[in-house]
Amino acid sequence: MVIPVNSNPGSFLPFSATHETLKRHSGETPLLYTRKEKDVAGADLISGSRNLGSSFTQQKKGMLLVLPVPFRTNGCQLLCEAQACNGLEQWADNFESIVVAAPFLPEPLTERNTTLHWRDTATLAHLERIEFVLLPSAYSPLKFLSCYASVRASLAELISRCHYLQFALGGLFGDWSTVAAFEAHKQGRRYAIHTDRVEHEVILQSVKGAKLTTQIKARIEAPLIAIYHKRIIKNCSLGLWHGYDCYSAYSPFSTNNHLIHDIHTKPSDCINTIELSEKIERVANDPTIHICYAGRMEPMKAPIDWIKAIGRARDLGVNLHATWLGHGSLLDEMKATIAKLNLNSCIELRGWEQNRDNLLRMIRESHLMLFTHITPESPRCLIEALICGTPIIGYQSKYAEDLVKNIGGGMFAPLKNWKELGNLLVTLSKERQRLSQLIAEAGQNGKRFNDEAVFRERSQLIKQYLF
Repeated sequence: MVIPVNSNPGSFLPFSATHETLKRHSGETPLLYTRKEKDVAGADLISGSRNLGSSFTQQKKGMLLVLPVPFRTNGCQLLCEAQACNGLEQWADNFESIVVAAPFLPEPLTERNTTLHWRDTATLAHLERIEFVLLPSAYSPLKFLSCYASVRASLAELISRCHYLQFALGGLFGDWSTVAAFEAHKQGRRYAIHTDRVEHEVILQSVKGAKLTTQIKARIEAPLIAIYHKRIIKNCSLGLWHGYDCYSAYSPFSTNNHLIHDIHTKPSDCINTIELSEKIERVANDPTIHICYAGRMEPMKAPIDWIKAIGRARDLGVNLHATWLGHGSLLDEMKATIAKLNLNSCIELRGWEQNRDNLLRMIRESHLMLFTHITPESPRCLIEALICGTPIIGYQSKYAEDLVKNIGGGMFAPLKNWKELGNLLVTLSKERQRLSQLIAEAGQNGKRFNDEAVFRERSQLIKQYLF
């Protein structure tokens, strides 16, 4: 076993190793992870070469995808976030080969992040078409700068041998996608940028109410991120913006923009005609309005506003039951608020449901999804609700309004006005015919969303403009 060293930061020493290599790896140089070799026990091996590109043909082929979503390990398994894994399968279904580069998350950081659902990359379809490059997790300025030369050199080699280039924007320090974009521009290569949230605005909104040092840090970083991302987007050949909030924020900086949706539901997940008719019949006769939400308990989701809106509706005479599926940093505050408002019989905090089928079933059984997003992001849960024939009721945003503007399936209250949102619940409880109409609209609207369709559309755009 030979462990990578940093005598030549942009290169690799030949090595083959099991999980112990990853465990002892310093994280300052990238690792190339393949599954072409097995040790005597049958465990997956890590394999590499002195020059990252030397093992491969120099003829450009396939797509390089640089992501902020991290890898981690469990024993000899290489894990990635479950929805990102579905995305990799879809990309591999549309391209002859995929090289995916993303940060490798050390165990201490993994233990802190309990909101991600992990999947073994060995279970991926088309695995023979996918290569994994593990980049350092470098989220502090010092760590990022110490790794910069090594990672950029490795990304340069990957860029030089891949035909198509797509980079998903992250934050500031530790965002290797932006480094890849700078290198691609230096090489005179066309590249696509993809994002699902307006990062600098999300950061500022998310730290409201946090300790002073956190707020100061965000106020320094946010404008730097805005400038950083603007420069990268101005140089891109294709802007893929998930949701209208992202489109309106970033499209002025690019000459080739496309509004897309990044979702991971299957065509079979869509509510069928019989189920939709039965749901409409139930809502007309059920004395209780059933409400759901699926997502993290974090400031950007404003879960306290969610609770207050439900409390207002209850106080105005609505018979309701609401379920939040998810967990996060505001769990204790949510429990305290529920107790304070005497809503324990009305609100259930069920934690995160990792079984995708169960999650969609719970959304499908709800009469509406109530959301209180306060940042310019594009949460997939709203699309998942429409797919389930569940209307989306919440705060106004360009993203949410765009989802329902042609077919319907949603109603909105002004941003941060939880009282008006509560009033909207009262209206829908009294006007069951209107709620039934929204359910029918949501079911019709959701038919256009599935992973096969949206990834095929994005792949066609990439092949058309990144020739």
